[in-house]
Amino acid sequence: MVRRGFTDINVFNRSLASLILLGALGSTAGARTLDAGDIPAIVTLQQPAISPDGSRIAIVVIRPEQPELLLVNVRTAHQTVIARGGDVADPRWSPDGSALAFLQRDRLGGHMQLFVTGFSRGSIQRTHAAGDVNDMAWNPTGDAIAFSAYTPPSFNPGYFEAGANDYTATAVTPPVHLSIVPAAGGPERRLTFGTWTLAPTDSSGIFSPQFAWSHDGKHIIFTRIPTTFSGQDEYSTLWEADVRTGKLIKLTRHSALELSPSFSPDGSTLLYSYARDGNYLAFNSLRLRNNGNDRDLTAHFDLNAGGAIWMPGGRALLTCGNLHTRTAAWLLFTAGGYKRLNLGPLNILCDSYMSSTFDSGIAATVSRSGAIAFLATTAHHARELYYMASAAGTPRALTHFNDAIARLQLGNTAQIHWTGRGGYTEYGALTFPPGMIAGKKYPILVNIHGGPGDSSLQNFAFESWPRAQLFAAHGYIVYEPNYRGSDDAGNAFALAIYRDTVSGPADDILRGLAVVAKLPQADGTRVGVCGWSYGGLLTSWLITQHHFWKAAVSGAAVNDEIEEYALSTSNIQDRYYLGTSPFAPGGASVYRTQSPITYAAQVTTPTLLWATTLDPVVPIPQMYSFYHALQEHGTHVRFVVFPAPTHGPVDEKQTVLLTRLWLRWLDAYLRPS
Repeated sequence: MVRRGFTDINVFNRSLASLILLGALGSTAGARTLDAGDIPAIVTLQQPAISPDGSRIAIVVIRPEQPELLLVNVRTAHQTVIARGGDVADPRWSPDGSALAFLQRDRLGGHMQLFVTGFSRGSIQRTHAAGDVNDMAWNPTGDAIAFSAYTPPSFNPGYFEAGANDYTATAVTPPVHLSIVPAAGGPERRLTFGTWTLAPTDSSGIFSPQFAWSHDGKHIIFTRIPTTFSGQDEYSTLWEADVRTGKLIKLTRHSALELSPSFSPDGSTLLYSYARDGNYLAFNSLRLRNNGNDRDLTAHFDLNAGGAIWMPGGRALLTCGNLHTRTAAWLLFTAGGYKRLNLGPLNILCDSYMSSTFDSGIAATVSRSGAIAFLATTAHHARELYYMASAAGTPRALTHFNDAIARLQLGNTAQIHWTGRGGYTEYGALTFPPGMIAGKKYPILVNIHGGPGDSSLQNFAFESWPRAQLFAAHGYIVYEPNYRGSDDAGNAFALAIYRDTVSGPADDILRGLAVVAKLPQADGTRVGVCGWSYGGLLTSWLITQHHFWKAAVSGAAVNDEIEEYALSTSNIQDRYYLGTSPFAPGGASVYRTQSPITYAAQVTTPTLLWATTLDPVVPIPQMYSFYHALQEHGTHVRFVVFPAPTHGPVDEKQTVLLTRLWLRWLDAYLRPS
């Protein structure tokens, strides 16, 4: 099955010889190559916010242990520090552009709080919430700000009721509720109450806000979830709160999977996200609600829309999505049709992994005149801030934080494709060793993305861990496949993972590997495999089923689907992928059949395992089980554990250390000389 309707001028179908020629060209002749020690030097940018008049852009800049909120002049690119430290996040301009609100951790209570700056007057704390504030929105007149915050219980009985929560929980997650505070200062007024919760957006990264003011300022539309248990967060629906009385009204007939409300500039139309056809595994669709009509704007747009922003006039929306091995930006017209923006080599920063637990959206912002500020990367450059005077304009870089990294000798990238089981056209990204030598053969490293609903791209790094480039710098041809379940090749391809969570994706990966192995400079006798999270699951699966691998690295891997169902953040949501519960009749057999732990005795590949102590996404007990199974069956295995409550390295120091361990393991078996 081949997806139709899109033409990507950057998608190429070159001969194998052309791919090798591309890979052989160094990005910067004579420069040194990338090293794990460069990771702390990579600057992460987040959450651009352009002023209404388009003259200034607020941007969060994160260096190791030192976040800053900067103001960038669009004309001169001059930078001014507005706030520094304290996990500063989420800049939001007042409607007239005279003030900027943002979140920052206060020095007394240690919670994220709302601050407002009028620039000449400095920044003033406006909230004193008992729990973290995680988002805010100015009302249309600019005299009040709605904010959402965690509301800790006033009484602790000494125990808590467990439910669809992860195994690391030490208490029930408190709900998030709405309050309103005067912009000029004054008492906070609580608007919503109850054990239910607003969708709890993260106050960092990329996300779409989960509440919005109506045009007249009389109502707030928000995303509501019945419980705070993460394993039930799909039951998100849109509600309307009367700002004066607090009365709540449910807006639609949907019972789940609604997110991210926002109003058109004139207030007549409500935009929101909804999983296509009400299917948890499907792409995000964008729906418009007006005068009782509710329609899908993306019915003929077969990309996974990573959030959307209204353009001036309300006749179009700016959105984004992965297309094969690139990330594109698009204008969706409310009257129908779409148009791709010409961003040249830039991949706009876009996260389409839409749920009320894993925030997503588009890292872009639009002024009243239609100017667009956005974050983007390329194959050889980490995040920077870019500006376009209009959707038809040419992007201009306003920051150069990561130029020094881009000047290193980096490996070039290419796209390949092959035909998968079921007739799907499938895609993958290749990263070549910098400065390849003609006639020399290089080992192949299969690097599998997680998700599964993400994609591997021709990109330097989604955040600040450029694994493909680091691997390539060690002399590997790095092959990153987009297997079924990825979001780069249409909704049907994403849904093909249903009840086929390992064997189908594994077959996809191996078919692409056969194409890579035919490259004249690829050594098909030296092949390693690695991955993290779902990529770790597929790594573990591949080494249980095949024995040609020279080495493997499996990180935070779902090795036991029954334990994942019972203990992880998503827990019972596994039923959407596997079609049943492990505790339903016949369900345990389904889960065991698709769990690598079932076949661990078959592993012969030298394997490095890694995990974090309190990972809520992939509980560490299943990594211990896999380790013991491999060790007791005589497989050469090593298991390293990092103290962290996160699903991966907690900071740059851990990332550097893990990267070096990872490369040392691969080198020992794939490059022993």
